[in-house]
Amino acid sequence: MTTPVPVCPHCAAPSERPLVCERCGWRWHSNPYPAAGVVIERQGSAGEVEILLLRRAVEPGAGGWDLPAGFLEPHESSEEGAIREALEESGLAVSLVKLLGVYSSPPGNAVSAVYRARPVDPDATVTLDHESSEHAWVPRSSVPEWIPRMAFRAMATAVDDWVNDRLGEPRPA
Repeated sequence: MTTPVPVCPHCAAPSERPLVCERCGWRWHSNPYPAAGVVIERQGSAGEVEILLLRRAVEPGAGGWDLPAGFLEPHESSEEGAIREALEESGLAVSLVKLLGVYSSPPGNAVSAVYRARPVDPDATVTLDHESSEHAWVPRSSVPEWIPRMAFRAMATAVDDWVNDRLGEPRPA
């Protein structure tokens, strides 16, 4: 069963926002959705730090590379969401090291807190979920050539900040 609505959130004009439920008075605002992600670091076999990138198997961004990341669940902190997304998308339990930065994605209507993280078990194997088709551990020295392959500009900026040691520095508006 479906119920027609006078206007959807996508089509609502600014003068029609916020949308208000006639039954309960709940208000829908078109604010950005909170999200969280992780730059998972490990010591590579050649002694160089590597980060985990995932190739997206689903839209948006299918075929592009991404970090383990996603929208927060209700009542979940950004730290909890980052840890959950790492486990769901890579199969790796991680410990968060530090907040890398906060990144806005106007096309995705999202704001993402991205953390540096390390696997709890450095020898754990990556196990992908349905959102990814493959993974790569990318050495720090090779990261700049991977940035243009990233599916989303916000996550590309986070990876660029990581490789250039820009932790928490504001971005130009």
